Amino acid sequence: MNDDELMALLGEAVADETAVSERRRTAARAAFTWRSVDAELAELLHDSALEAGAAVRSGPGGAEPRTLSFGHSGLTLEIEVDGEVLLGQVIGTGEAASASEPASVLLERPDADAQSAETDAGGFFRLEGVRSGTVRFVVEQGGWSLTTPWVTL
Repeated sequence: MNDDELMALLGEAVADETAVSERRRTAARAAFTWRSVDAELAELLHDSALEAGAAVRSGPGGAEPRTLSFGHSGLTLEIEVDGEVLLGQVIGTGEAASASEPASVLLERPDADAQSAETDAGGFFRLEGVRSGTVRFVVEQGGWSLTTPWVTL
């Protein structure tokens, strides 16, 4: 099959409204229009699940909370996941740190509705009922944003 035939088949699949949900269609359009992904995507700075011995570590009542840290352009998103509770903090430097309005934090999933939270004055937020699976975070405040790569909780 050549490229033209493949594109024709993909076009037919997308045109069939019963084959592709509107949510997935919107996500696909966004992926194709995101031209500067490497410049805009936050870097995973730390994941406690990747530490040596993390698989055998345990504390009272089970595994220790998992911690993740993402950074981009002077912004850092710190996350701690303990069961179905997610605690986080948005930390900024320079212009982002001086913003007086709360940040909006969106936890997105490829197969479910997003969960959102607003940060308090210290940049802290909390999400409950967070189930395991593939997620990413989008943080927005004023004129800046941070989007994390997809990770599995």
